[in-house]
Amino acid sequence: MNKNLRIEGAKVFMCCGKAGCPSVEYNDEGLVEISDDHGNKVKMEESQARLIAQAVKELSDQNSPQDSKVLR
Repeated sequence: MNKNLRIEGAKVFMCCGKAGCPSVEYNDEGLVEISDDHGNKVKMEESQARLIAQAVKELSDQNSPQDSKVLR
């Protein structure tokens, strides 16, 4: 699946080639607002949003079988 970022104005879309791409933008309150492809939204401080990639990695590491973990 080809994934890429597309910028439209002040929004960044996370696209995978299908309709309804999730987007990220700053809202009127200065918070990061993430909209998913189901119409849901979440607002958070930028410092929290910056932790998302690390949090996903931690989830992935926890759900991997112990014998297949790669340590770096």
